[in-house]
Amino acid sequence: MKRIAIMGMGLMGGSLGLGLKARGFDGVITAYARRPETRQETLDRKIADEVFSDPAEAVRDADLVIYCTPILTIPSLVKESAKGLKKGVILTDVGSTKAELAHKVNAAIAGTGAVFVGSHPVAGSEQQGIDAARANLYAGALVVVTPEDPVREQRAVQTVESFWTDLDAHVSVITAEEHDRLMARTSHLPHLAASLLAATAGRDGAPDHIGRFCGTGFRDTSRVAEGSPDIWHDIVSTNAKAISMELKAFRSELDQLIGWMEAKEFEKIKRFLEVSRDCRRALMRHSPVD
Repeated sequence: MKRIAIMGMGLMGGSLGLGLKARGFDGVITAYARRPETRQETLDRKIADEVFSDPAEAVRDADLVIYCTPILTIPSLVKESAKGLKKGVILTDVGSTKAELAHKVNAAIAGTGAVFVGSHPVAGSEQQGIDAARANLYAGALVVVTPEDPVREQRAVQTVESFWTDLDAHVSVITAEEHDRLMARTSHLPHLAASLLAATAGRDGAPDHIGRFCGTGFRDTSRVAEGSPDIWHDIVSTNAKAISMELKAFRSELDQLIGWMEAKEFEKIKRFLEVSRDCRRALMRHSPVD
């Protein structure tokens, strides 16, 4: 690839540019950023070689385009950039939900000759913005690639896989629907559970008093509740059915636990804690997270 366009210069997009530079990409990196100060910082930090305020100009002559904005904004950004897409260009993204997004993006690029293959790097931070961007964000991370038709899109899938592996990520190729079901359980449910924990602990105000008693357990289990509400609004609204199913499963476990508490069946609670510990250990043995 001679020219890569990164659309959006927040944590994810900025880290892509820094990662490509750090690994010696010798082509041209172009970027799109809406705010003038973000465009200036992109150049100051040498994240991209050229930065544009016009999406169509940012993607012109690009071989690969990566959309790194909140999920609900990606289809409209694709439409804005469509007139600059060359025939055969490959598009991907970094969004946390895939099925609804793929449908909308494919509609937006109909007739352009562009090919879209969704990506979701299971990486990130509760921090946001270009200031938080770092070159090693994707190193060691799992990236889920979700082609609509792996056979018809074989060249594009191979290109997207190579792009991520060149950033030292590990790639798994599955369907968009399977991705959304899995992420509802392993990512979206934990975020909402952390948000519920934070809201419950802080429900009567007085953070100056209650906060003094919040130790490492509260800090570690509620950390992801610091994530951007705007980003999580988009995630929840585009994967509501799968997330709702996982929340109901969570509620069922919670109701059972409350029942044991009220009946003073503490041996059952002990067994529940043992099973939960073993489940976590088994899951983490296969997790890419250290």
